[in-house]
Amino acid sequence: MAELIAFAAIIVVIVACSLFIVRLRMKDRLRAPNNTEKSFFAQQETDKTNDAESIMEVCRSNKEGVCSHVTTEKLEEKGQEKQDQTLEGKSEIQAACERGQEVKREDEEDSEGEEYYREPIEDNEIQQEEEKGLTDIFEKKQKGEDIMDPLIQVPVLVGEGSIQKMVESTVTLANPAVKVREIRARVDDLRTEVIQDKVIIQGMLHKQIFYVGTDAVIHHQTEIIPVSYFMDISGAAPGMNVTVTPTIEHIAYTLLDQNTLHQKVILVFNAVVTDTQVLNVLPGVGTPLYYVPQVAGQGSQQLIVETTVQLTNPAQKVDEITATVKDITTDVITDKVVIQGVLHKQIFYVGTDNVEYHQAEDVPFSLFVDTTGAAPGMNVQVQPVIESINYTLENETTLQQKVVIQFSVTVTQNTKLNLLPITGKTILVEEVVGEATGQTLLQDIVTMERPTQKIRNIDATVTDISCQVITNKVIIQGTIHKQIFYIGTDNIEYEQGEDVNFSFFVDLTGAAPGMNCTSVPTIESVIPELLSETQLLQKVVLKVDILVTSTVRLGEIPSI
Repeated sequence: MAELIAFAAIIVVIVACSLFIVRLRMKDRLRAPNNTEKSFFAQQETDKTNDAESIMEVCRSNKEGVCSHVTTEKLEEKGQEKQDQTLEGKSEIQAACERGQEVKREDEEDSEGEEYYREPIEDNEIQQEEEKGLTDIFEKKQKGEDIMDPLIQVPVLVGEGSIQKMVESTVTLANPAVKVREIRARVDDLRTEVIQDKVIIQGMLHKQIFYVGTDAVIHHQTEIIPVSYFMDISGAAPGMNVTVTPTIEHIAYTLLDQNTLHQKVILVFNAVVTDTQVLNVLPGVGTPLYYVPQVAGQGSQQLIVETTVQLTNPAQKVDEITATVKDITTDVITDKVVIQGVLHKQIFYVGTDNVEYHQAEDVPFSLFVDTTGAAPGMNVQVQPVIESINYTLENETTLQQKVVIQFSVTVTQNTKLNLLPITGKTILVEEVVGEATGQTLLQDIVTMERPTQKIRNIDATVTDISCQVITNKVIIQGTIHKQIFYIGTDNIEYEQGEDVNFSFFVDLTGAAPGMNCTSVPTIESVIPELLSETQLLQKVVLKVDILVTSTVRLGEIPSI
């Protein structure tokens, strides 16, 4: 029995040593060679070179046929030496295993810090793929190759600022007052203008004064005060966008006597200046999602507007002609954008009586711009630029003009994207908070203007739709405009219009006051039922898709 146990122990030791030797060989294959091994391999190459040189020397100094003999003999000697070294090393390892000692390579201490191949960790696979994708994108961009990243049109933050002002006023009350109950104030008719490094703010401070009269009646009186300020914002320039938020911080008042009220209102204006740009951004994966206008196509087109105008007074010279483009309307069709508008010109000229006159001229125009990728239903932004105004005074009353206008068109489609933050620009985007869909059935009975025998068709469209976000809900309001086409009892077709107001709410968890909402209405069905010759029952099924977003600053999105 003891002999069997000893034999089994020997078998276990041999198997363990064999596995250990295999592991050492695998490790030796996978790791990078250390300095000792590099020297060994270099010495081997040197020995081979020296052997070859010595063999060639023997070949040159002996007769024909000796060369092959000497080469074979030399190679056999070298092969025998390598085999002896291998056997010697193997015998040392086996002897150590049989003694139960741990075998350690002499160069193992020198191998610290060397790179070995390891299987990639699964948690890092996504990160490695993203890094590889970014590297590929930047390499392609450096080589001038096209990359398939989304183009988005978003406001880029230029600068922001804040000012605080106090407005003092004294008002005479219409009735003798015992005390002031309340004063409410707000800023109305806010107008802004961006100039170089400044923002001009104008508006009306509207106040409502509630006070108790000597007759114990609560009276109301209004006061409107115009306000005008400017704010320094470095980097601001004409043509940029600005958002100004006014806040009433405090209202203080003193009733000096029964008819005189002194008031102090502290106003705070916060301004954010942005520049709308088209950026080539890097898409991310997962959430959060941002609701951004993705560029579907871009195009540009020049238009020359030539006109001849008859001046109302004889002229000896033209002083100046200014022109602006207004009342622009667009229509997006497949791969094209149709533009219509009015070119408004103001002509300043000196008459033969040396008096300067002014004459206005409005010229309607239309053109189309080829825009690959455009499709009906997409959004379009048109940027007109007056490039030049040329004119010739042919005679005292005839003025010929040529105006060159450059139209730049950007067609976008709102979409939800995850954007990857990398060092770069700061943009203002709408982060998606939630989505919901609401449906409602609208029924009404309309009195027909004429006796009716048949309803031919009813066209319905949603107009003036708006939404308001409250806590966990969105209130939707709007108007449905209907055109009713019907056949009268005289067999003549007539048309009758009708506007129907609607309002309902949709539950949306996470919604909060101050957030933004986007509503997309769809009229799913219009069902008419002629109750009598003069009474028409209509049922309209309305669906509204709601998207609630919150404006956030997404820093460091690069323009590649």
